[in-house]
Amino acid sequence: MNEVQNTINKISLKRKQLSIIQINMGNLCNHACSHCHIEASPEGENIMDYDTSVKVIEKLKKMNIENIEITGGTPEMNPNFRMFLEELGNLKKLTVRSSLTILNSSKYSHFKELYKKYNVKIIASLPSILEDITDTQRGKNYYKTSINVLKDLNEIGYGTTLPLDIVYNPAGDYLPPEQVKLQNEFRNFLGENFGVSFNKLSAIVNVPIKRFRDYLVKNNRYENYIDLLFSNHNKATWQNVMCRSLLTVGHDGRIYDCDFNYALRIPVKGFEDVYFWDIDPDNFESEIIVGEHCLACTVNRGSSCHGELKSFDTEEVVKGYYGSTLSSSNDLKTTACCDLDDIPEYVKDISPLIADEIQMKFYGCGSPIPLHLEGCSVVDLGCGTGRDSYIISKLAGEHGRVLGIDMTNEQIDVARKYVNTQMKAFGYENKNVKFVHDYIENALEYVYSGSADVVISNCVINLTEDKGRVLDDIYRMLKNGGEFYFSDVYADRRLPDDIRKNDLLYAECLGGALYINDFMRLARKAGFNDPRVMNFREIEITNKKVKDLVGNARFYSVTYRLFKIDGLEDACEDYGHVAIYKGELKYSENKFILDEEHVFEKNKPERVCGNTALMLSKSRFRNYFTIIGDFDEHFGAFEDCGGKIQGKENVDNTDKGCCC
Repeated sequence: MNEVQNTINKISLKRKQLSIIQINMGNLCNHACSHCHIEASPEGENIMDYDTSVKVIEKLKKMNIENIEITGGTPEMNPNFRMFLEELGNLKKLTVRSSLTILNSSKYSHFKELYKKYNVKIIASLPSILEDITDTQRGKNYYKTSINVLKDLNEIGYGTTLPLDIVYNPAGDYLPPEQVKLQNEFRNFLGENFGVSFNKLSAIVNVPIKRFRDYLVKNNRYENYIDLLFSNHNKATWQNVMCRSLLTVGHDGRIYDCDFNYALRIPVKGFEDVYFWDIDPDNFESEIIVGEHCLACTVNRGSSCHGELKSFDTEEVVKGYYGSTLSSSNDLKTTACCDLDDIPEYVKDISPLIADEIQMKFYGCGSPIPLHLEGCSVVDLGCGTGRDSYIISKLAGEHGRVLGIDMTNEQIDVARKYVNTQMKAFGYENKNVKFVHDYIENALEYVYSGSADVVISNCVINLTEDKGRVLDDIYRMLKNGGEFYFSDVYADRRLPDDIRKNDLLYAECLGGALYINDFMRLARKAGFNDPRVMNFREIEITNKKVKDLVGNARFYSVTYRLFKIDGLEDACEDYGHVAIYKGELKYSENKFILDEEHVFEKNKPERVCGNTALMLSKSRFRNYFTIIGDFDEHFGAFEDCGGKIQGKENVDNTDKGCCC
């Protein structure tokens, strides 16, 4: 245990800019779970009173922070909880951690409709897909009641258009499985057996404090559990634990580094006698108090109330490179693949309206901006300085919506700096663009499932570690008929560790590049059954150091469009469809390019496969095409349709532009 304490003593954590305020309303709960870290129960006596609630609400109204999370036993049981919803519901993005079963009670079931009214995100615990394990931890009939409530929530839109997340934590003193695998397991089991859907599963580690600590001590397992946590401790996770950007407000109005320090009644260092309503959140700095219980947040890939953290070694490399090392796109070691001639005319026309600093400090490998965005809801993942976001803002019009997300402070600061300037340049009275500083892996925190018309990304997916998860999330946030239109870097082979883990190559978008066929597999697994290539081209590497490091591996910039459409097959099948382009689409009046193999001249009938027929008739392009035929009779495979980039001959064909 000395080694554990020595490690803890060496940790120095400074709080960064606050992005979440967590309100703990106390320990009154309709359950008394065996692992509960705040010792909540139906007899809980720590309850946020009316006067404290009013002061907290008034302070929150004045703050720029949008994300408010309400927890603490079962918040619905607090008599002042409804006031939080009604006062803040139209002003802030509210998240409530609910026990699920409370919403089955006639006394509290009305909260389901209130949550819907205010678009409240619900996070609910379900310890297992198995009834016995769940009821052992949470109490008799917890499982059946929770399933029924999940069904009710699904019926009013939760899990699809409204955000519903599930929290898993082990039923004992062991670590949770990998979050992505666990999420798939829950999603498949609950969907197949109960027809239940949810947005995301968060796997958290049991924290050895309060009731769970008492259980461990009583069974002489406390030291063994601490050893388990310490042996799986990942020092790289410390710098991005949730408490660095979160502040917890206790039921008494005092402030704490996190919910766990609140449970232990350890106030923020230097603010022991300060109440929440007396702080300046814009200039709030403090050193975070850590203890051996914090090891639960730093095991393996890290854990928090929002689930697994990420491997932050690579992310710190990327943030440092794009935030500090590079001063402009000219500093990149690889030759930019997007020449001016490759960029569409409708993008060129808008570019002069974009501020010079935005363009100079923007890094991308393509122009992932499709046609026909008027009035659309668009998400730009890894938006950087916002160049593409602002171009889309102009194309989407004042009634469209654009959300840009990026993890690099320096980049997002540039994007935010010019919002008013760009709106004025576009002639907009109302802002239609917003920028969020966060990881794209957290995009579903800001985008409701099934709400986006288009998602774009420009040379960013390769920088993420769990690309499968990112594709899964993108599929979920898209409407049926929506599309993911993006440019990225791919390799002609699976890269060895010495390339994948090289800091320079990773930051230059080469180390994280997927082997093209592996990308196709992940895309189809996520639900994008027929990825379409817009353009591709080999990336010329002129820097000798980089060229020596990558060896024989070759890299390509590819622009893909992936549609989320029910009925798309994983191969092109012939049903006898004919498509006729009517014209009239702005910027493409006489010719429409679906992908590099499908170019439609105005009024010219073209035979198309079933997938192409669906892409043209079920997407936002539906009004510009006449589709003749149905799916009643199948005529076999549709030859020479789609997917050519997978072949070696096409990977060698590098004379094509990378942008559409």
